[in-house]
Amino acid sequence: MGLNGKTIVITRAAAQAPELRQELEARGARVLECPAIEITPPNDWSPVDQSIRQLDGYQWLIFTSTNAVDSFMRRVKSAGVNCTLPIAVVGAATEDRVAAWGLRATMVPQDFRAEGLLEIFPTDLAGIRILFPRAEEGREFLPDELRRRGAVVDMVTVYRTVKLGFEPLKKILAAEQVDCIVFTSPSAIHPELAATLKGVSIAVIGPVTRDAALAARLLPTIEPRRSTVQDLAAAIEAFYS
Repeated sequence: MGLNGKTIVITRAAAQAPELRQELEARGARVLECPAIEITPPNDWSPVDQSIRQLDGYQWLIFTSTNAVDSFMRRVKSAGVNCTLPIAVVGAATEDRVAAWGLRATMVPQDFRAEGLLEIFPTDLAGIRILFPRAEEGREFLPDELRRRGAVVDMVTVYRTVKLGFEPLKKILAAEQVDCIVFTSPSAIHPELAATLKGVSIAVIGPVTRDAALAARLLPTIEPRRSTVQDLAAAIEAFYS
């Protein structure tokens, strides 16, 4: 119970918060939920549905988030299609989510970022078609580099990340003595945070979220080796122990 007496704010989307909350509370923390983002469906499913109908025409399927796995696979299952493509993922949590759908990731980099995936992907991808279900807005680095190597990359939006604003978190910080704020998505980090989080530790789930925090002039002090909820909670406990 290494987090006894600690108040921790989690900014995860409401639908995803319970698992992290339970992990932290099991370690003795007092947890306040303040969702900074909301995960919503795409405005138009037709590009996704078309890609599912043409699934056999691809050689690779790429996932870089658990949200993408769930949103895409729900659509695949509802269409009655079996997914037999080789799957490349970024992150241990994404690998675990693929496994939860009865599939296996065949390519998993040690570095939980797009850069790590590119290190193990072939440099010559001429004639290779890749399907990349993802958020409406995301980093272009991975698809751009895969195309530079000769691949045809079809990106389809399977979910949207909607920012909920800074005011709710601002009110919590004004009313509570917060020890730590946890960020599990770059989208949850607001540019006004740097002027507000004095004396508050910052925990991030992985390198992409860490980079977003640094870009917002925040200095994360807690980051797990593996980008999973369990490892994140353990890293927070270790920091305070």
